[in-house]
Amino acid sequence: MRVLFDAFWWHRGPIANRTVMREIIFGWSRRFPEDEIVLAVRARHRNLQDVPPDARIVFTRLSPQALSNVVELPLQARRNRVDLVVSHNYTSPFTRNAVFIHDLLFEESPHWFTRKERVYFWPMSRLATYASTVFTSSRTEAARIERLHPRLSPVRATSLAISPALAAATPRTPAMMPTGWEGYWLCVGRLNRRKNLDTALRGAVASGLLSPTHPMIIVGSAEYSGANTELPENIRALVDAGHVIFAGRVSDEELRWLYSNANCLIFMSRDEGYGLPPAEARFFGTPAIVSDIPVMRELVPDAHAFVDPDSPTALATALASMPQRRAAGPVDGLQDAESAWEDIASRIRSASIAPRE
Repeated sequence: MRVLFDAFWWHRGPIANRTVMREIIFGWSRRFPEDEIVLAVRARHRNLQDVPPDARIVFTRLSPQALSNVVELPLQARRNRVDLVVSHNYTSPFTRNAVFIHDLLFEESPHWFTRKERVYFWPMSRLATYASTVFTSSRTEAARIERLHPRLSPVRATSLAISPALAAATPRTPAMMPTGWEGYWLCVGRLNRRKNLDTALRGAVASGLLSPTHPMIIVGSAEYSGANTELPENIRALVDAGHVIFAGRVSDEELRWLYSNANCLIFMSRDEGYGLPPAEARFFGTPAIVSDIPVMRELVPDAHAFVDPDSPTALATALASMPQRRAAGPVDGLQDAESAWEDIASRIRSASIAPRE
């Protein structure tokens, strides 16, 4: 079978979306080496080296992704005589297409997104009606999509896994770690309103546990992040006092070290289609305090605590019950991570070539 993959984000894009796109393709290549893989990559990123063996590269020129997927993917599909197209978020009415929709949060909670984002995302669910099969990451998100757009049923939940590169990374202490640190509280994710960093910070402050030797470390950037995050008015004072450290983006080696040595992960997101940081924390054995929302109950049922994302007091109580330092244990999960992505690719392939229910 010859398969054309939407690889618009292959070189650059939202970190979580890019990870999902790339790892599905790599997993497919490992599990089904008999399939011919064709990658539709942006022409501006011609110097590609990290692609599956024997993959054929074709180039697209249109931007943004929605326009490229609707117009160029069907043209490339016909030109390369493919049997299936696998795209992300946007499908085309002009070819047989399986589409992976990351989430429809913008439809249910538009206030978390900028007007520009809402306009750009609007065609996503409308175009999905042309897809032969619709996929998403979690059962919770599949139920949301089916509730908002019954015509898209059944939506298949594939699950997700952590990046094999992160699983295989050799832990390295980040340079920004303060001298004399004894423990820390970790937040990972984009810096936007939906991620609810405000409650995480207010709860940590209310717990009385933050100090220069026990800071909160915040990993993530505001790139591709939607409406700006809300922060406490005293955030500058917290940073100046060494109680809060904004780490920005970190390497896989640094992120693995941070997971392995954190007191716990704090994840107070108001809603998610999936939520990779809690899944990553679970993979590395890091305790997690997460918001009490359905997708977290699905993905990390053994979290240390589920708390109301609107209650800093509840978070403070949960933090007070955590040990301040945990021993880092060795984790060698590369094979597990790669196998998990192969299983995800297998689910997509099987459902895509089967008759639509």
